[in-house]
Amino acid sequence: MNALARSSSIPSSAENLWDRMLDCLRQDKRDYALGWIGRMRPLDVREDVLVLGVPDRFYRDWVDDHYRPLLEATLAKVTDGPVKIGYEVVAGLAPGPTLQAAPAARPEGARPPRMNARFTFNTYVVADSNQLAAAAAAAVSDSPGRAYNPLYVYGGTGLGKTHLLHAIGNKIWERDPTQRVVYLSSEQFTNEFIESVREQRMPEFRRKFRDECDVLLIDDVQFLGRKEETQREFFHTFNTLHELGKAIILTSDMVPAEVPGLEDRLRSRFSMGLITDIQEPTFETRVAILQKKAVMEGLELPDDVAHFIARAIQKNVRELEGALVKVSAIHSLSRQPVTVDFAAHVLKDVLPSRQVVDVEGIQKEVARYYKVPVEALKEDRRHKALAHARQVAMYLSRKLTKGSFPEIAARFGKDHSTVISAVRKVEKLRETDAGVKRELDELEAKLTGE
Repeated sequence: MNALARSSSIPSSAENLWDRMLDCLRQDKRDYALGWIGRMRPLDVREDVLVLGVPDRFYRDWVDDHYRPLLEATLAKVTDGPVKIGYEVVAGLAPGPTLQAAPAARPEGARPPRMNARFTFNTYVVADSNQLAAAAAAAVSDSPGRAYNPLYVYGGTGLGKTHLLHAIGNKIWERDPTQRVVYLSSEQFTNEFIESVREQRMPEFRRKFRDECDVLLIDDVQFLGRKEETQREFFHTFNTLHELGKAIILTSDMVPAEVPGLEDRLRSRFSMGLITDIQEPTFETRVAILQKKAVMEGLELPDDVAHFIARAIQKNVRELEGALVKVSAIHSLSRQPVTVDFAAHVLKDVLPSRQVVDVEGIQKEVARYYKVPVEALKEDRRHKALAHARQVAMYLSRKLTKGSFPEIAARFGKDHSTVISAVRKVEKLRETDAGVKRELDELEAKLTGE
């Protein structure tokens, strides 16, 4: 039985449920949202999903980017259960009678489709983990087509690559609204290509991406791998734009050389400009991101709550920001004070559980943190940086596992006296060296999930 059916207070129709949500938004003084929500209509309730009709894909993407957390928090409030929002495009959808008028049609020269106005350089937190990528993105937005063409930004999921892509497009368009900015993922490019081939609209497709494009922003370009026909089309699109001096900015979760099934000629093209990466944010950076996002949300975020969320969500900026949006939305609806206990309750379904730590896991995390091979931690090389990483791994193995000195020593291929010496040395450094203490705190947080 789904969440909608479990509660005796749940309305029997999508229309009644929608009306209750709108009443809740008005009571919480969220009328500003109704202008955009105005053209959506409740269609159905399916498997814990309230399906809303939207007039077109642009409308769907804009509302989803800006209002999904608010809509789902409001829906959870009126259903008292974990219910989600879904969308269906309904051509010619008219506004409902209970809503205020829908926003005016987009004027000529309006912000390009799919571009998120909130993803700007002003809302992007720059730190050591993303400094080069942010600087390169800013340079490209100042001199599109001339600086770093193409710009290729890679890094793990949810680290801010898409934010930078939107920031570039937004800045270029805001400075010169006549610039034709095209943003989409490689999957969307592939789907449009397939649809154009099937419907014999390739001249229109090529006109859009070659003749009528000044700035091409492609997200998750790694998904072009093994799509031979799409790669061939993208190769010619890339060449045309590059020869015309048009800006090309790409993101991926790996460097071009590692993308499986990518043609060599595309690898070569992607490497023509600048390749730069975004790394996982440090604890301090995560706190700064939360604090900046809180200001945008109009939320007073206590330091202890920011620290709690930053320790719990470590590797994904998107999840970090999503967690804060959820806290902000539930706080706005419930008016409960924002405390650590409140945040823990609100985020209980998304926070990672405590991880089981073993020596192998410690070796992998330490090797990744210090950028050394795992096997090097078990060798006899005495390079200073490598020796420090090895000693830290031994110290953490002793602190975070139940292994004895001889057992830990065996996992490193050392004598137990070497482990004892390493543990004592790192313990002393932790007390006397602030830099080492910060390293250990970050590593322990990553390993334990706390």
